[in-house]
Amino acid sequence: MHRNRLHTLILSFGLILGAAMAGFSIIQKSNTSSLNWAAKIEDTSIPMEKYLFQLEGLAKDKRSPITQKDREYVLERMIEEELLIKRAIDLGMLDNNPMARGTIVQQMIKTIISENARYEVSNEELNNFFKENIGFFTKSSRLRIQQIYFSDEEFASLSLDQADKAYELLLNGESFENASKLGSDSALKIPNSLMTLSKVREYIGPSLMNIAQRLEPGTFTLPIKVSGGHKIIYLLDKELARDPKFNDIREAISSEYLKRRDDKSLREYLENLKNWYDISRNLPE
Repeated sequence: MHRNRLHTLILSFGLILGAAMAGFSIIQKSNTSSLNWAAKIEDTSIPMEKYLFQLEGLAKDKRSPITQKDREYVLERMIEEELLIKRAIDLGMLDNNPMARGTIVQQMIKTIISENARYEVSNEELNNFFKENIGFFTKSSRLRIQQIYFSDEEFASLSLDQADKAYELLLNGESFENASKLGSDSALKIPNSLMTLSKVREYIGPSLMNIAQRLEPGTFTLPIKVSGGHKIIYLLDKELARDPKFNDIREAISSEYLKRRDDKSLREYLENLKNWYDISRNLPE
């Protein structure tokens, strides 16, 4: 029995929500109250506008005219919803339920930035944004490299000789994989993927990075003296930086423009809230 009542209650709320989404039309003034609220639960009011919106949604879903019983039904469901929310707050569910708090925060953010969706962005706005942020949309050069390291600690004074042997193998068409077997196991493993120059620099340092970007794919360096031994750098692939064309990446430009616009709207709204409410901060030293 309790399960049936709960099921009926859930269905009731669902019907109201579904009806509310159906649309909004004008209710005859003779059927409305002059008060700006439809109900009050202690210090919380249910706005008349919100009630009329729910009622009109139900009217759109019905074939017969709205009755007094319908009006009472909608209002009671809204009161019950508000009671459940108030009870949840009283029980500290928002304080102790991160999921509930997260849901409310995300819904607030969606509400704040939804205003932006009303305004269509023109091509001129996007073009200006593109020109002002050309560096952001310009892909930097990327390299895919590997290295063979010959450690002085492992090969002593013969590290250069070992490096020369590997170099000769590469010159004679031996695969990099086989040539690298002559190197030290202690060599830093480099990801086998295209990386930005700054990322390449993290793995092999600025000097070797400058040398690597001058190579052509499939070529390699002579053995190079480095701290602790010698290295051979092998360039597998590279992509050069190129100036993007507006029409080629218009979708990406639009996406970034909307993202930054929404971020700005949210930041401004939050700053207004901080000015609206009294906030005390007590940061530990």
